[in-house]
Amino acid sequence: MMEPTIHKFGDNDLQKVLVWVPPERSPESLFWIVFIHGGAWRDPMITACNFADPVVSKLLSNPTRDVTPPGKNKTLAIASLSYRLSPHPSCPQDPDASPRDAKHPDHLDDVCAGIDVLRRVYGLSNSDNYVLMGHSCGATLAFQAVKRHVDAGLPAPRALIGLAGIYDIKALVRNHSTGPYADVYESFIRGAFGDDEKVRIEASPSHFGSHISLSSPCTVLLVVADGDELVEPEQRMTMRATLLGIGEGLELRSPVTSHGNWRYSEISVPGGHDEMWEKGEIMVSVVERLWKILPGEDGEVRV
Repeated sequence: MMEPTIHKFGDNDLQKVLVWVPPERSPESLFWIVFIHGGAWRDPMITACNFADPVVSKLLSNPTRDVTPPGKNKTLAIASLSYRLSPHPSCPQDPDASPRDAKHPDHLDDVCAGIDVLRRVYGLSNSDNYVLMGHSCGATLAFQAVKRHVDAGLPAPRALIGLAGIYDIKALVRNHSTGPYADVYESFIRGAFGDDEKVRIEASPSHFGSHISLSSPCTVLLVVADGDELVEPEQRMTMRATLLGIGEGLELRSPVTSHGNWRYSEISVPGGHDEMWEKGEIMVSVVERLWKILPGEDGEVRV
């Protein structure tokens, strides 16, 4: 597999972005997928590198699959964002390593800083040439980054993929308030956001998603795993209702549904919560689905 180029943007070891760019390609020819890993804002075992590893080689060097990005003469490039983590009670901090004491919005600050590196170095400057793809809390961060960029007058990405995303933090804690892992859910949410319920609500994409004022269309593909044991599918239902302005129980009648400048689609994939990214083949199938629903230069989609 190609070795990534690493760009640091802070003193912490985790403040970096990994980049895989095919050789001898101009910035204008690149179409980016930007990964944001999950791990409950705190898991040091899930990194920008091992999150991207299973899928990078399949996307960049597999001649048997058509993963060519949309657009005339475009070449796929990949970035994977690393960000500071919150404390983890089961993973004691090495005093000689960079501290893991991040609290919202530190994680988001780093994600946006990583995207800014891609803008400066590789020309990630418009909504036509990149996709954000986040897993679990990485999907939360992806929506938060879109809101921050749009509020600052920057363009949204052409598309956003949420894999088993957390979109309603309060509901996640409530739905897991009983059972053997209730303390775990409350612990990682408190570690990332503190005890203030208002902070948790305002950080939830289901709370602010309908208030993002897009200046151009953005396609959202929300993906759930059939066997997800950690994040319930109701999270997607809530986010769908937010983006489309409809009731959570209503069924979609077309592959892509539009509401304002949001274009929405959803799929389910086999496996469990982390199998979505651990098996690179599933990630490739999700990307292939996105290519089919993204409008071409003629405005048409392939589904």
